[in-house]
Amino acid sequence: MNTKLKQDTFWEKNLGKILIVFVYILLFAIFLYLPVIKNFFSEKNKILNVYAFTDMISPETAKEFEDLTGIKVNLKYFDTNEELYAKFKISQGKGYDLITTSDSTVELLINSDLLAKIDINKLLNFKNIDTRLTGLYFDPKNQFSIPYFWSTDGIIFNKNRFKNINVDWDLVFNKPKNNKFKICMLDSSKEAILLVAINLFNRVDNLTDQELEQIKKVLVNQSTWVDAYMLASLQYYLFSDVVPLAITSSAFAKKVLELSDDFEYTIPKNGTIILVDNLVIPKSSKKIELAHKFIDFLISKKIIAYNSDKFGYNPANKYAYELLPEKFVKNKAFFPDNNTFKKLYLLHNNLNVKKIDDLWLEVQLSKD
Repeated sequence: MNTKLKQDTFWEKNLGKILIVFVYILLFAIFLYLPVIKNFFSEKNKILNVYAFTDMISPETAKEFEDLTGIKVNLKYFDTNEELYAKFKISQGKGYDLITTSDSTVELLINSDLLAKIDINKLLNFKNIDTRLTGLYFDPKNQFSIPYFWSTDGIIFNKNRFKNINVDWDLVFNKPKNNKFKICMLDSSKEAILLVAINLFNRVDNLTDQELEQIKKVLVNQSTWVDAYMLASLQYYLFSDVVPLAITSSAFAKKVLELSDDFEYTIPKNGTIILVDNLVIPKSSKKIELAHKFIDFLISKKIIAYNSDKFGYNPANKYAYELLPEKFVKNKAFFPDNNTFKKLYLLHNNLNVKKIDDLWLEVQLSKD
């Protein structure tokens, strides 16, 4: 009993002192390991999760940014704008800090309140962006999107097979007499429909049901000399002379012309589609400042030129042209002058999706 009383008395007398000593030891430990703790949390916060098209941002440039800033970039990829938009509608963009996406999809993301505003005053390289690519209909003040790459749809053909023939949309959509060749066509319902609209009506907006019916007839008729609707294996089809002509993007055409001088790419005289790919920040991101830094890095002259040369798209930074091969920069089919640029049409979201899908299904079934 006496022993227990002595123990109780000891704790009563010394508990305060013991707590003070414990607090001092805890504070000393925190002070000692504070740099490690701060570094742990800062490193965790210095990671950017980027969701991009497979052919937009090279791992090499992401690594260069990491070496320069200490900010790690996690790259994840998607294939189509439709895939991106469907995922973001469900997830609200959570888990990502920066994405690449095309013009009309930017509009959908803005209207769905999924994008954060971008402060262009924090982007030193924004002043070097080609002004023909800024202030476009989907983001007139560039509050949500920064132009990154652009490309066109056009016709790539074997020069030896079309020496004295005018290669234009009529050659693609209206089968010439005694035509003994087949072609490859874009596997994109929206782009295919709008290319026919350009050829028939010189516009891509406010298409009536009657006009869509005319477009369907052209595409159904065309399907009889379309060997395949595709892009992935197009090089094989061209180099093996399975087809001497195809509708494709200027980015893909560059890759073909880098490998062979037998081919040429052209934009038909009555115009074509332009695709503008942008950098945008999901509203759910907690790393807005880091995303701004990466955007400014990606649109800088050297970096955007590297990715442009690697993937074939035209850079939005006009000063990057100086670092690209002259054979393309001086070729007006790849880098159109202002007169041709006026005939480049952006994709819009004013076509009924079900009507497009139904129309395209009829075209595909007619081929079989």
